[in-house]
Amino acid sequence: MVKFTEYIKKDVKKLDVVKEVKLLKYQMSLMKHMINAEEHPFFMFTIDHEFEENQVNAFLKILGVFSYRIKGEEIFEWYQNDQLFSQFSLSLDKLYASEPPTLEELKMYVTKIFYQEFELEYLLCSLKKQFIQTEVCDFFLEAFKNRFEINDLRGF
Repeated sequence: MVKFTEYIKKDVKKLDVVKEVKLLKYQMSLMKHMINAEEHPFFMFTIDHEFEENQVNAFLKILGVFSYRIKGEEIFEWYQNDQLFSQFSLSLDKLYASEPPTLEELKMYVTKIFYQEFELEYLLCSLKKQFIQTEVCDFFLEAFKNRFEINDLRGF
């Protein structure tokens, strides 16, 4: 008899979890209707791609590091948060290098953090429209533009 009641309790917990997930999905759907995608494109991108908080925090931190590197400024030790990056197995030597970041480096970090592919230019534009690391976004968007112009010239 004890085993049966334990089984029932486990089944009820499973139902509660399923019910909670369904409720959360419904609430997310409602929130997506409330958020103005024009004003908060990065938040919508985050919701649509189901990014986790730790992923977003790590990515935004990397953009902050890139900002220092683009400006040629020193990255202070207190700014370096290795714990945030440890779960993604990121190469910190490269991240904290003194030279400007490259598109390939950005792509590598995005792949390691988000585990999925998406249009990187759209992500950068959504960040820029929401005024998040605009200089870094401009730097990489310009790099994308230059890359395509070079490829167009090679086609002639």
